[in-house]
Amino acid sequence: MAKRIASLFRSTEGAVAPTVALALVGLIAVGGIAFDYARMVGMHSELQNAADQAALAAATQLDGRPDARDRAEAAASNLVSNITRLSNDDNGAYVTIETVVFYQDEAKTPATSDADARFAEVTVDGRMVRYALTPIVSLFNSGNIDAVAMAGLGSALCKVPPVMMCNPN
Repeated sequence: MAKRIASLFRSTEGAVAPTVALALVGLIAVGGIAFDYARMVGMHSELQNAADQAALAAATQLDGRPDARDRAEAAASNLVSNITRLSNDDNGAYVTIETVVFYQDEAKTPATSDADARFAEVTVDGRMVRYALTPIVSLFNSGNIDAVAMAGLGSALCKVPPVMMCNPN
């Protein structure tokens, strides 16, 4: 029996197993972090797409008529329906609009009337992603991920690079 135990300690077969076991812990941790980071970035992309679409919908209504800002706000909030697939914060699947602010120009001069409102800035409600593979003592989550987009209508003829000329008529 003593001879068997002594040969067990001298044996080098299977010496790689502890190294692989230690390396697997690190590899699984890095894979979990990468998976959670990808979900967080995907969530931001979903929210940014929603903000972009809502801002474009609002900008299409800014025609200078007396009810332009009301129509633009309604278009941003109701016309575009965006669903988020990656959020798991118990706030439902739909992305909601937090604020719509109107400006006269790209320098963000506030619009004082429907006639001078030319740009719409839309902010969507922030959402949170709870981590799937790295919830260590529930201390980690993505925090509030939000998105902002600004859009306005302009002359496409003057702003298309291949044309290389501006003819407003």
